[in-house]
Amino acid sequence: MQPDKNQENKQPNRKLTPELYDKFAPPVYGKILSIVHKGPIAGKVLEKVFVSAYTKDETFPLRSPLMSLIDLAHERSNKTIKALTIFRECCSGASISITDKK
Repeated sequence: MQPDKNQENKQPNRKLTPELYDKFAPPVYGKILSIVHKGPIAGKVLEKVFVSAYTKDETFPLRSPLMSLIDLAHERSNKTIKALTIFRECCSGASISITDKK
């Protein structure tokens, strides 16, 4: 009996290891922080970047591990900024601000 093709795609990518996290989290976090300017938000985006890279269907990395993570971090950070902007525009007086620096 052959394994279901969809089940194979859901397996985590074993090439992204804890050692790669230790090595690449600082520069990826720096990239995210340069976009979102808020430490707690950057930490959440960093978490999403590594979880996404670990569970991604396609082979990781597409190029180098660091550049793949930076690309993913850039994409996730921009989506976060967009979501925060929408939140700020529709919920005037809210306590979240994307322009405040640490």
